[in-house]
Amino acid sequence: MSESITSALQIPQSLRSIAHYVKIGAENADRDPIVHYWCLFYAVQSGMDIGKKSPEALQYLTSLLSILEDMKKKLGGEEALTQDLVAQAHIENFAMKLFDYADKNDRQSNFTKGVIRAFYTAGHLIDVLSLFGELDENLIS
Repeated sequence: MSESITSALQIPQSLRSIAHYVKIGAENADRDPIVHYWCLFYAVQSGMDIGKKSPEALQYLTSLLSILEDMKKKLGGEEALTQDLVAQAHIENFAMKLFDYADKNDRQSNFTKGVIRAFYTAGHLIDVLSLFGELDENLIS
């Protein structure tokens, strides 16, 4: 795990509610940089709403913004960063794959930590989709 990702996981107490999104982003840093980017973006947006008053929170959010800027440069003209519709489809697809995996295992009575984690992660990715406007009714149900 890179140093910037490790430091991103050291979240101030006032911003604990965004920890899930930062962690999901970090877990996908190598596997899917697009998911990583948008999870961090969502974390920053949410963090600005809840806790930018403390110096630690402001410093933390600024460090996340620096990571996002570096990622944007590194990923160049990736459509999923520059076009909301493409980004939304990418994240929705990723979330649905996780949900389908978890649902299939749940129906087969395979109750493991991995299955629970997949449900949990899919739910948080659906939260991230709210960045792009109202959620599709089919997705919510």
